[in-house]
Amino acid sequence: MGLFHWDVRDYWKEYATEAVGKKLTLQPQPENVKDRYAIRAREKAMHIGYVAVSDQEMVYQAMKGSGGWRLRGVVVESNPDPPVLTVEADVEKVDWDYCPFDDSPYEGWHYDGISLLPQKLEKLGDLTTDLIDELEAGDANYDTLRKMTAQLLKTSLYDVSREMTRNRYRIERLLSVQEDEQLRESAVSLRLQKGWLMSHDYRDKVARYLFIELPTKLRQKGFEQSHYTYDNRLDQLEALLHSFPFQLYDKFQNDPVDFLREVYYNHVPRHLLFQLLSGIILMILKGRASILKWGREGDTEPLKQIQALGQPSAQGGKGPLFTDEAEPYWQALEEAEFVGPDRRLLPQTSRQQAAYIAELFAETLGLKNRWKHFQELWGIKNLAQEKWLRHENGANPPRHKEIDDIFEE
Repeated sequence: MGLFHWDVRDYWKEYATEAVGKKLTLQPQPENVKDRYAIRAREKAMHIGYVAVSDQEMVYQAMKGSGGWRLRGVVVESNPDPPVLTVEADVEKVDWDYCPFDDSPYEGWHYDGISLLPQKLEKLGDLTTDLIDELEAGDANYDTLRKMTAQLLKTSLYDVSREMTRNRYRIERLLSVQEDEQLRESAVSLRLQKGWLMSHDYRDKVARYLFIELPTKLRQKGFEQSHYTYDNRLDQLEALLHSFPFQLYDKFQNDPVDFLREVYYNHVPRHLLFQLLSGIILMILKGRASILKWGREGDTEPLKQIQALGQPSAQGGKGPLFTDEAEPYWQALEEAEFVGPDRRLLPQTSRQQAAYIAELFAETLGLKNRWKHFQELWGIKNLAQEKWLRHENGANPPRHKEIDDIFEE
């Protein structure tokens, strides 16, 4: 369970430090408007926090098996940063087959557009299944288990589905009883990771991958040329997204970062979540994603990047960057894998490299405003600041000699 708010919100670090041995009650709170499956944790009348979303199913299974409507336990482990308490409850039986989540709202919903999620997430599902099989078999090589667990810790946060939430807990439980010390430490890492699942920084990272990095890669691979057949169905597909239960598509349009928290709270099944995400990515690439805000107040750069992804391809555009004189330099930058065929930056091209390219390119073309055109094309801002930082630090960006060679030819 985590404790950022409520009665200990002003001193949660101190509370966590002294929490071991405290007796807590875990009690469902079905009237909770944010999460109908929320489980409140309290010490007598004092509200401490909530059971982590990733552990809710297990708590309901324990209550179902023992025939009660709440659990009483003792804090056996405490971590102040992230603020996570581990509570141990002694029950007679756990009904591991019980699923407390109501899937009736999803009945009849199906997305028949193109699947746009990468194999990375499909392979993640296979990785968790294989890791569980290896751990339950009990005869796996420790080196193999360590490698699989390390990969899971690195990538599991990109899958916010119900199944990944369930498997994360199951793997944590299996790792915690291994004889190998490194695997037991991985169980602790997986448990602490749950303390960050709802943090803004993690959700921001996942949102940037799903809604900026992934669509960018699809554009670079020629998505626009391969899937024009969906243009005549965009209204129909977008209406289908709006009909997804719990207004999750509308919540994405309001704030993609907060949208991921809503996905967790509603325990969305994996196959339906992947369909919803595919539809969202299609709308981004087709310029139909009208997003109001991104995460923290003032963080507007992701919105500009998403807006740029939905604009027609920059190749063949108008303006001083699309002249016969500029074209050979674009081709050289594309061959060096700084930009894609659409003349936008590739994900591996840093802001420092972008500023360096813009500066040399503008000098070569004799542009009066050396930053404006590139900032509009690439959906980034304050490139001039990168030049100032470069001079301040006295260091050029990686691969600067390759960039120099392109504009010296």
